[in-house]
Amino acid sequence: MFLLDFLLKMFKTIVKKYYFPVFIITGLLVYLLQRYNADIPTLINNYLNDFLCMPIVLKIGLFSIRYIKSDEHIVLPLPLQIITTFLFIIYFEVVLPSYNERYTADILDVAAYSLGLILFIGIEGFQKDNFSADN
Repeated sequence: MFLLDFLLKMFKTIVKKYYFPVFIITGLLVYLLQRYNADIPTLINNYLNDFLCMPIVLKIGLFSIRYIKSDEHIVLPLPLQIITTFLFIIYFEVVLPSYNERYTADILDVAAYSLGLILFIGIEGFQKDNFSADN
């Protein structure tokens, strides 16, 4: 039991440390492959970057807040994470498709954004209460 707990903690530490650069590189690779019309699987072509979007955006936000507040232990409140994801969904799946043919409304994109949020919460966690004026 001790060994299993140790291995799980070590795995989570490694994932937490390296997921952000891996997601950035993966997203850029998918983008470049799309840009050069490479033949990539439909699921990856249509949904992988949407899945990676929220962990990347939320990690940048978390990093920014930690930097501004000079506190490496700050975590994002769950309502902030949910609202941010909701706003991305509204903007990219409702607003942009109304104004630009390049963007299409797709319920699977909504699922990809939502699963990305769940992954971020699983890796980074969340703050149970909101920011207070004292912070």
